[in-house]
Amino acid sequence: HRCAGSGIWMGKTCSSESSAPVSTLPMDHWEWLDDYGWVSYKPAHSSKIEAKYSGGGSNVEFKFGKTTYVVDLSKMCQRNKKTGYERKVRRVGADGKPTKTKAPKKKKKAKTSSSKSDKTSSSGSTSALKFPLTLHYPCPTKKPKVVDVKKLTEYEVVDKKDDKVGDTCEICMCELFDDDETPVRLSRCVGHGFHLKCIERAFEFSQKCPKCNYCYLLRGPQPSGTMRVNRDTYTKCSGYSCATLTISYNFPNGKQCYMHPHPGKSYTGTSRYAYLPDNDEGRRVCKLLMRGFEHGLLFAVGTSVTTGQQNTTVWNGIHHKTSTSGGSSNWGYPDKGYFSRVTNELASKGLFCEEFMKEEKKEHEKWKLKRQMSNEAKELAKEDLNPEDVPSLKLEPLKMHLKGRGLKTTGSKKVLVDRLVEALKKPTAPKAASDSKSEPAPKSGKAEAGSAPDLTAINAQLAAAMKKGDREKIKELMAKRKALMAT
Repeated sequence: HRCAGSGIWMGKTCSSESSAPVSTLPMDHWEWLDDYGWVSYKPAHSSKIEAKYSGGGSNVEFKFGKTTYVVDLSKMCQRNKKTGYERKVRRVGADGKPTKTKAPKKKKKAKTSSSKSDKTSSSGSTSALKFPLTLHYPCPTKKPKVVDVKKLTEYEVVDKKDDKVGDTCEICMCELFDDDETPVRLSRCVGHGFHLKCIERAFEFSQKCPKCNYCYLLRGPQPSGTMRVNRDTYTKCSGYSCATLTISYNFPNGKQCYMHPHPGKSYTGTSRYAYLPDNDEGRRVCKLLMRGFEHGLLFAVGTSVTTGQQNTTVWNGIHHKTSTSGGSSNWGYPDKGYFSRVTNELASKGLFCEEFMKEEKKEHEKWKLKRQMSNEAKELAKEDLNPEDVPSLKLEPLKMHLKGRGLKTTGSKKVLVDRLVEALKKPTAPKAASDSKSEPAPKSGKAEAGSAPDLTAINAQLAAAMKKGDREKIKELMAKRKALMAT
């Protein structure tokens, strides 16, 4: 140990007067910061760091037991080579006070194709991620009483002109556009709408769309834990020349909550490591994994497939690469199809990349504009237009008039003008006459006279049979009703 105030490393007993030193620290030595304070390096390690620092070097690597550490003098930190975890370091003078350190000058490298590719792979969205990153997930102990459906689904209130919803609420099957109800469409759902009260009641039991089963993110069954992400420039994933993103998960032991299989029982925690290349694909997946961890979707409490242990922390269907090499059979790299597989697994839990969300937003805006133009075209088609005024129309209004009348909008302006003029000059038949022509003549007077009463009687009998639950009678009446409707 080091004798206080002397800067001298002694044996088991320390005496500033009589004991001879086993070894001495250099005049300027180095220290690292642990969880409780600053600790001096061993003299051999300190001398090695000082020699590298004096010579203008940037990195020093040494072993302490079975663990390999790298001291990065440009960042003034000590890095665990396996986990990527970093701690601060400093240089201390003979007076025991920290000295000012200068970052070593970086040597200019010749521009080559490989260095250029490394530069592109390490730039971009890395600037948005500052390493090391630490995320904490507290597992909720009590079930929330109220679900914020607005925040969860980002629904929008719709009107009768909205083509992406039907005419009825998919839960209560009543008319959607009722004066007493608020009709809404969920942000990720197309083709169906709900009453706001109905969907709020449904989301108290499940955070999935009752119609298409799309899962809206809330919280998964993950126990309380920590996720750390670090960037390691020394470890390389097989098949990649860029740096590596090291992800470490840590889950302590605890008690199961209402989302776990056996609430109140104890479960055992775990520590897991995963690796991603620090390129565009790796960063994209890393961001999705971070979002998944924040929503509690990456882990669960259950039975381990490998050990058979019950009530322990296990993976929740999102595959991670737990090794930097060995291929797909050893859960490592290289594996060409890994990024597409893990992206699909994350998408199945409602986690989509930023690019997909931006594209979807653009498509939604296009659809809104198209719907608006379609409604405008229908309104224009209702207006009376003089054929003599058609040639003076501009191209866009001309196309909208044609579209509103269900005519083709392709061709030159002259062709479009002729097409619209021809349509306007066509005489429109009186409504009564058109209705009489469109109605098919009945096969016999008996069918014409008795069809409406017969249908009313069958509907009454069908309602009575459904109350009794008589399946055979229901089938018989349904067949009769179908035959009568065909005539």
